[in-house]
Amino acid sequence: MNYARVRSALAGQDFDGIEPFDLLRAIANHVNDKEAAQDGRDLVIRALARSDAFDEFEMQVLTSLVRAVGLYPYMSEALRFAQDDDRLAYELHRPDGMDEVFHSLQAKVYYQLRTGSNVVLSASTSVGKSLLIDAMIALGRFKKIVIVVPTLALIDETRKRLVRRFRDGVHVITHPTQTADLKTTNVYVLTQERVRQRIDLSNVDFFVIDEFYKLDLRHETDKRRAIELNLAFHQLAGTKAQFYLLGPNIHAIKGLDRYEIHFIPSEYSTVAVDVVNFDLPTRGDERDQKLVELCRELDTATLIYCQAPGSAARVAATLMREVAKEDIPDCAEHADWIDENFHSEWVVAKAMRRGIGLHHGGIPRALQQHMVRLFNEGVITRLICTSTLIEGVNTAAENVIVYDRRRNKNVLDFFTYKNIQGRAGRMGRYFIGKVYMLEKAPADEETVVEYPVGEQDQETPLSLIMQLEDQDLTDISRSRVAAALKDSFLSEDTIRLNGSVEPETQNLIARALYDAMAERPDLYTWRGFPKKHQLVAVAQLIMDFLSGAAMQNLGVTSASQLHWHLSRLSQDGGLRAYLADVAKGVLPHQDISSKIDEALKIARNIVSFSFPQDLMVIHNIQLEVAAMLDVQAGDYTVYAEAANHLFLPATVAALDEYGVPLQIAGKISSRLEPHIVLDAVISKLRGLEVDEVGELTDFERRWIRTVQETL
Repeated sequence: MNYARVRSALAGQDFDGIEPFDLLRAIANHVNDKEAAQDGRDLVIRALARSDAFDEFEMQVLTSLVRAVGLYPYMSEALRFAQDDDRLAYELHRPDGMDEVFHSLQAKVYYQLRTGSNVVLSASTSVGKSLLIDAMIALGRFKKIVIVVPTLALIDETRKRLVRRFRDGVHVITHPTQTADLKTTNVYVLTQERVRQRIDLSNVDFFVIDEFYKLDLRHETDKRRAIELNLAFHQLAGTKAQFYLLGPNIHAIKGLDRYEIHFIPSEYSTVAVDVVNFDLPTRGDERDQKLVELCRELDTATLIYCQAPGSAARVAATLMREVAKEDIPDCAEHADWIDENFHSEWVVAKAMRRGIGLHHGGIPRALQQHMVRLFNEGVITRLICTSTLIEGVNTAAENVIVYDRRRNKNVLDFFTYKNIQGRAGRMGRYFIGKVYMLEKAPADEETVVEYPVGEQDQETPLSLIMQLEDQDLTDISRSRVAAALKDSFLSEDTIRLNGSVEPETQNLIARALYDAMAERPDLYTWRGFPKKHQLVAVAQLIMDFLSGAAMQNLGVTSASQLHWHLSRLSQDGGLRAYLADVAKGVLPHQDISSKIDEALKIARNIVSFSFPQDLMVIHNIQLEVAAMLDVQAGDYTVYAEAANHLFLPATVAALDEYGVPLQIAGKISSRLEPHIVLDAVISKLRGLEVDEVGELTDFERRWIRTVQETL
């Protein structure tokens, strides 16, 4: 029997009349054919999904086939059927110091890493690449380990995993205010920006770059973050530490010639995936009709991918109108809390009431984590998401519906599509994942990741190569740097200090500042918190020269608007009062939910991220310009730090990353004082007797108890 016939029989009622043993024999033929090994493994997984249909002898055969394709973790449920040699092979795939058993690809990478090799692994989401990180920590060889992840959501997920596994055996550092514990192993879990901020990473033993494809500037829309990741890798690799790069669906990597690496691209998978392509048009009602049809049929965990928060809101509205028409009692208290702390008209609150979760970049981190937890626990079975969930956050989904063929405004490339597809199925829970592509699927193409530091040419951003040492530059880059500095208005030190901004842009800002400060130095020489006219002046420079275009896409179109958001968030009442004021200002023709979404994105992506970065760029430039003009320089560091933490104590704002919403953090803040050292605050949170906090509701007490279990 060929692959298609066996697959069809495994999906059919009573195996389409084929005897179970005959099916297993056909599967064995595929497993033993080296050219059909991938098909063989796929069929073994599909047979495991039907294991209830096999008798004891047939299960012995299937267990041997599981071993033959290297899926040792799946043998744990069938060890009672296994022969002695199968049991021995199973135990030999258990890494030192851990209870889990590796599958064959994990074992291959593990032993490569144990020899001290640098490994670059490309494999699907379901493979369990992160378990290898834990195995390397469990060896006890390394005292200082750095794990670089692309998002704060992945910081939290990684932290929780390490705390669960190692508890007090390692010290996990995720925040800039935390320091190393010299008595134990320190594991830093950081974004690239946080790597660059730290001064204690010169003696790293082992480091990991998760989602390493983001090194490639050609494919990343956020060039500043990609440059920071490249510099973080360059910095860590410069310590001579062993490294492990991991990501999905990469066929080749260029630019790492200076390092001895073992590149392991693999199509190994621990789940089978069925893909259904509908090829529906982008415009019209057909996609919505098919979405509704699918959601009426599917009653297990389903992710629905949308291109952006606006699309996610529209999908939620469609499902509430056509599918989820009744309130879900188990979701009522979750929806009530969102109502009270954000807004009752916010689509996230309305959807939650109907058992639908949303996950996108505008939703605060603690609430994102709560949505994923409810989804993985089965409280909600539908989770509408954007790429913020696709990039590494672990979910237990049987089905994935790809509603949009885009990511933001760009057409979805094959790489991202495969990444989304990899979210369907879950080892040990859903043997077979199902992907429903509503629009036409992207064309198949190979993905080559290019590390630009090792592939320098005329297109390599100056803001990247100017951060490198002279010995790391090519002749072309060296001449480009010299040319950029030759006629620079600013000194080389300032240009390099503002590494992620192109020299030409920095010089434009400097000349604008020089002219303005020569006439009115008070506009830019403020310290601490600025007055309104001073903040507007700096905001105008940001709008004109730095993140203005990105801010306009998020709804901030002028310096005065940027000032309003900053000013309102810095006043009493915090996020809750800010959102209430945003809602009051909604015009009759505007949608309140959309404005709440917009405001949350402004708070997260602008006020606490891009604005502080941009403000420090201008700070560094005005320091030099003030010296040129012989006037006292300003100091923006206090205000930049305050905005970065949404004008809360840094340790209180950090609790959002640990799963405590800012609204709840505010209620327990006084019991966690002094707000100086984050580790001390976390320790107090861990021991907090929530029943004694009268300001909390019963729901909020349960929320904090759930967080305490992860600390």
